Amino acid sequence: MFVPTLCGVRKFATIGTVLAVVLAVAVIPAASAQRHSAEPPAACAGLVTQLADTLKKAIEPLAANPPAPDKVAAPLGDVLRLLVAMTAAKCLPTPPTSAPAEVRAHGPELCLSQAMAVFAGLFSVLSKVVPGAVAPDPGKLRGEVQAWLKAVADAVQTCGLPAPPDGMPTMPNPPA
Repeated sequence: MFVPTLCGVRKFATIGTVLAVVLAVAVIPAASAQRHSAEPPAACAGLVTQLADTLKKAIEPLAANPPAPDKVAAPLGDVLRLLVAMTAAKCLPTPPTSAPAEVRAHGPELCLSQAMAVFAGLFSVLSKVVPGAVAPDPGKLRGEVQAWLKAVADAVQTCGLPAPPDGMPTMPNPPA
């Protein structure tokens, strides 16, 4: 009958630990890496163009002198509808939920973070311009919209979506 010595058990434990670490480093990241398609779905180009056009409509009342934030809620609601449509079309990743994830959108992991920043920025701006909201400071609102538009442009680029023909809109300089 074979009785392992204490020295033999220690060597086995050491070698076993090293093998487990090597296996974890080599196999687990490769197995858990998400596969992403190289191209976004065909519907994304049209949706991004619609998003850019709708963003321009939302910016116009804020670029006026004086700004008219009360006229921005409806176009921002249309932006929200388009963002949801982009998520449904797998142009943007679906927010994390406790349910098992379906097919994830293409693009790097940073795409999810940036897509969530776009939704958060939209809700933040929308909360300041909906009817009944306290009138926002025009300068602060312009700054927040400008930061949000940058987040939208960054998300389009990071998620590998096609840029609209005229590019993503930006907040124009305030009128003099």
